[in-house]
Amino acid sequence: MIKENFTFAILTYNHESYIIEHLESIRYLIKNYGSRYKVNLILADDGSRDRTIELANQWLLVHGAVFSDITVLADGSNRGTCFNYTRLWALIEGDRFKITAGDDVYSCVNIFEEVERLKHNDFFSGLPLLLIDGNLGNSRSTIFHILATDVIYKGKKLIERLKGISSINTPNLFCNKKFLQDKNLFDFINSYSVTEDFPMMVKIAHSYDNINFVQTKEVYVYYRRTSGSTYLIRGSDFEKDKLKAFEYMLSNEKNWLDRIILKNRIYCYKLDNTLLKKLLNIGYYSYLLKLTANAFTIAKACSESPSATQAHQAHYDLIAKNANTFLDSVQNKKTT
Repeated sequence: MIKENFTFAILTYNHESYIIEHLESIRYLIKNYGSRYKVNLILADDGSRDRTIELANQWLLVHGAVFSDITVLADGSNRGTCFNYTRLWALIEGDRFKITAGDDVYSCVNIFEEVERLKHNDFFSGLPLLLIDGNLGNSRSTIFHILATDVIYKGKKLIERLKGISSINTPNLFCNKKFLQDKNLFDFINSYSVTEDFPMMVKIAHSYDNINFVQTKEVYVYYRRTSGSTYLIRGSDFEKDKLKAFEYMLSNEKNWLDRIILKNRIYCYKLDNTLLKKLLNIGYYSYLLKLTANAFTIAKACSESPSATQAHQAHYDLIAKNANTFLDSVQNKKTT
């Protein structure tokens, strides 16, 4: 039987405290679900100043046999998140892949099966579980808004989701391989600083017709939140990137009403006062009206959303245990 390629691509920057858990979560998926695939690994490091690459290489010496091919991009240079993201595109073999940050952890869901099931879609994403200090938890409000977004924009163009108030969990996001062959998209993302996912979706939504997005109710990735998270450390850069993406949407908008709403959103986005950002934003009032109009369908979607946090916590505990066992073995070798 000819095996299909599946590529796990990892984006790292100063992830020495987390990279082994990330790799162990990939190993779990391969051992339990990946027998039908040639699984490849690409690790792209953005000039880490800690032991991220050293630890990853030590782990690969022990467990690297689970992969058919391994590529480590680590020349010590810091070129930024977006460059680190796009430079690995050309190295992805086959159509099945997932690109994830090295501080996050894959869940116990059969990612191979999910990609097979949903591979004909342009985008699909799951629901988030936050990983904070070793504990998994779901934000009911975040999940509510993700499911509400899916109800409100069901059957509408992707750009409508992106222009309006909406919620998409990008750590759980998968995209079609065809987009990674688009040179214009490559250049567009590289014009940003630290935000690659939202600009990518905006550019694709403007460049292609009939882009579809599927929201599932599975959790594919546990999204780690720490005091060192990039979105906190470089929050102003995130804000600038988001604003730049909105200005790009405005430059391409022909509808006069949508132009007014986008101009208003950009204006509010630039305000320093958090309360005024929302009170003056026309988009929020539009969103509230849509929530009200779709209240029954949204409530039904939320009631059908599975809650398996305990099972996911047990899975993460196993991954953390395996990671600690490996790290202890590394430490023991150093002391003997």
